[in-house]
Amino acid sequence: MERGTRNWELPEGWSGRTLTALRTKLLNWFDTHQRDLPWRRDAAGQFTAPRDAYRVWVSEVMLQQTTVAAVVPYFERFMSALPNVRALAGADEQHVLKLWEGLGYYRRARHLHAAAKELVANHLPQFENGEVGTGSDQNELPDDPEVWEALPGVGRYILGAVLSQAFDRPLPIVEANSLRVLARLFGYRKDPREGEGKAWVWSAAEAVLPQKRAGDFNQSLMELGALICTPTAPACDQCPVSSHCVANRDGLQDVIPPKKKSVAITEVAEVGVVIRDGDKLLLCQRPANAGRWQNMWEVPHAPRAAGEDLSVAAVRVTKELTGFEIEPGAELLTVKHGVTRYAITLVCIEATLNGGAFAPGAYAEAKWVVPTDLANYPVSSPQRKLMTALADPKRQPRLF
Repeated sequence: MERGTRNWELPEGWSGRTLTALRTKLLNWFDTHQRDLPWRRDAAGQFTAPRDAYRVWVSEVMLQQTTVAAVVPYFERFMSALPNVRALAGADEQHVLKLWEGLGYYRRARHLHAAAKELVANHLPQFENGEVGTGSDQNELPDDPEVWEALPGVGRYILGAVLSQAFDRPLPIVEANSLRVLARLFGYRKDPREGEGKAWVWSAAEAVLPQKRAGDFNQSLMELGALICTPTAPACDQCPVSSHCVANRDGLQDVIPPKKKSVAITEVAEVGVVIRDGDKLLLCQRPANAGRWQNMWEVPHAPRAAGEDLSVAAVRVTKELTGFEIEPGAELLTVKHGVTRYAITLVCIEATLNGGAFAPGAYAEAKWVVPTDLANYPVSSPQRKLMTALADPKRQPRLF
């Protein structure tokens, strides 16, 4: 894969020797200060060089739009259940979504699952007599950019992260931390998140990359941004490359990179309906073509019009989404959550089934389940708050 830095030049005052010194200092700092994170170890708990491709891949997908602290327990649980790519490929999607529950952005999990199926079917050794192999050998995953580029959910970042860390290919990565470090190092004043700036920062990430230990160098940029070169109050006195940094020299740390543009938030009021039939509750599965939370489960819910009575909205929403008729009851719980630029207030009320039959359409499937079984279904984070409340034994006398 050809390096694409022909149009990128070192800033004034920089030289090849300066760049070499920068690489050395960052790698030495990383060797000493890197955090002990589970994906930096192999399945046996040992540090390896290069790293286990499957563990790198899963961790990097999880880390997109999610913090390290939040990912660690999910990663460990996922690895315990699905320790290799063949196990992931053979897993049921509902199981994968359940393991992912709470991390959000569930399309990542579906893409990861689909990509694993593609790898096992078309790019890994096939075994005779029905054997599938252990999938424990990190070299079993292909060291081939063209294969990875064609996989669902693999963009330039995942491509560079996996192949540089697992196979030491000199491929760059750019995410929030490395973007900030590079912009400050070279004093780039425009927004490196979009347009011309985005092209610049990817070129910079590629230009500074050494031919060896590329994965460690990529991680050193991210680690420096996470621990030292933070968005506010960076610890420049502790930075191993502060003497090379234009932003530090000119006192521009607070303005490089420029702050993200604020996004207008839209308030949305929703009603959720907990429909009871005897000792069971109605749980519905979103269709595969749903805008978000595809194939996951929930109680029926939808926006209600301004000024619409809660009980009236519950009857309408239930009929439109499920085909059932209900007798609305008391308010149970209010859940507030955000989705992209929407701030949603979900008011859940209880209801009793009066009649009708389930009509597939808005939902792919519906089941009547006892509260103790709610934990077995993959649901979104706001729905999990509701499910946890419904499964609370203290609520059962009131509901039933």
